[in-house]
Amino acid sequence: MNQIKDPKLNPYYIQVDEYNYSVFKTVVSTESNKPYDIAVGHYSNMGSALKCIVKDSMKFKQVDTIQEYLDEYNKVTQEINQMISV
Repeated sequence: MNQIKDPKLNPYYIQVDEYNYSVFKTVVSTESNKPYDIAVGHYSNMGSALKCIVKDSMKFKQVDTIQEYLDEYNKVTQEINQMISV
């Protein structure tokens, strides 16, 4: 089992095993102030795992219009694409 903990993906990381690519997110408890990991999803390929990170990160973006949402979505997607095209 391998873990991809690239700082550019923070707070997410991807755990790779022989069957799938599991996306995890590190969050901090508001009560104890301690970090813990939650599973975001399990995918059959790296592309789907990266799309999951984009979609999950969009849940917490503050936008007022559809255009702002699309602009932010494209920005996050472009950042991931630049990371993997190197």
